[in-house]
Amino acid sequence: MLRSLLILLALLTSVSALHAQEPAIEIAGIGTDSIRLTPQSLAALPVAERSVTFESSKGPATRRYKGVLFWDVLQANKALDGLKPADQLKKTFLVSAKDGYQVAFSIGEIHPDFGNMPLILVTEVDGKRLDGGWRLVAPGDKRGGRAVYEVTKIELR
Repeated sequence: MLRSLLILLALLTSVSALHAQEPAIEIAGIGTDSIRLTPQSLAALPVAERSVTFESSKGPATRRYKGVLFWDVLQANKALDGLKPADQLKKTFLVSAKDGYQVAFSIGEIHPDFGNMPLILVTEVDGKRLDGGWRLVAPGDKRGGRAVYEVTKIELR
């Protein structure tokens, strides 16, 4: 009986640990509560895949990124509903990484009717799932300085 209880406890602890390691991103500034993005909450969104080349200190580097467009995340969560296009263009968002790195973008950069940059919340690079959470990649940038590794929070302002 004790052995069965210990096995059950070990299994529950393992499941809890796996769930705790699940990558998640907090999105603040949409309504009154924050939204928690998880792989499950994004499963219904269209998959975005792009080959992106950035200049690096060792020359051009090309990778194949797979994930979801951040614009689709905003639309799915009705982040800009009720705002006229001119008011949408006033909005910015700050992307924060686990290590404290931050990058700011404007809605105009990613809005399909304006900059139309396919900003991607990446889950896979070159066919391999990422360890440690999502990456945000800005295709079209000459350098990869606005790529954010291990995104933890996005604040819409």
